[in-house]
Amino acid sequence: MIEMLLAIMILAIMTIVSTMVFHTVVRNWTLATDMADNMQRVDYVTAQVVYALRSAYFPTSGETTNADGFSLFDGNENNDPEESDTISWTKLGPAIVGRNSRFARSPHRVTLFVRSERDADEEHPAGLIAQVIGEDKFRPDDFDEEDENNWDWFLLGSQVQGFNCRVLDKDEPFSSGMANWQDTWDTSNCIPRRVQLTFWMKPIDEDKDPYPVVRVLDIPLWDISQNPLKTDSTAKDDGRGGKKTSGGKGGSSGGKSDAGGGKTPGPGGGGSMPGPGGGRMPGPGGGGPGPGGGGGPMP
Repeated sequence: MIEMLLAIMILAIMTIVSTMVFHTVVRNWTLATDMADNMQRVDYVTAQVVYALRSAYFPTSGETTNADGFSLFDGNENNDPEESDTISWTKLGPAIVGRNSRFARSPHRVTLFVRSERDADEEHPAGLIAQVIGEDKFRPDDFDEEDENNWDWFLLGSQVQGFNCRVLDKDEPFSSGMANWQDTWDTSNCIPRRVQLTFWMKPIDEDKDPYPVVRVLDIPLWDISQNPLKTDSTAKDDGRGGKKTSGGKGGSSGGKSDAGGGKTPGPGGGGSMPGPGGGRMPGPGGGGPGPGGGGGPMP
């Protein structure tokens, strides 16, 4: 009887240990598979944003308007995994929108931000959102921004819960051999030289903390936008039916004021460009469909 009891106890212990080992192996295998799938989705999302930024559009006519430049609203001052910056720029090509999009063959304005869980609902899902509308100068006279049919929106990644963007300072991009990163971009009528993007991803294991995915890229047209060619109205004819041009200074915050109205982005602005707190374009807390916004023409 004692020998039988000992045998049963040993068998029970071996069964329990085997079950625990098997459960641990299966759980780790599942987590590894989910992590691999998640990283593939992350790579796709970041690649789309990188391609879109590298496809930035800027006119070579010498005109420097805020409608063509890059805008950055610093809604994530401390690189918080739960908060989001908002960036906006004009681009060409199928990145983000797809080859079959009506915007793929013409310049269009992209606004990128993360909608948090607290601001999401059935019609406005949480995640990394890209909202697209045709470029201002190519719109017909009767264009209506309030018509939701003029907007396209894309959920790029539901696993993204935070977003932070930094840019190289325009006047002093490098200091003591190090990149001089800034959280704001005041010269919205041009394009920054280099951009650092940080996407905060939801962890596979709920007990873990969100993890960052960082991408750093140069935007090819930064030099053209910051140093555009301007036509010299006093120059003599070059003999070929045109006037000579000379390099002019660009990248200033010229154009219309960005501090409270008009078409340029600005805090509390009421224009059509993105700005925190107002305007028809998306902006955090504004009347448009930005993060924390109160609705707008797009979902």
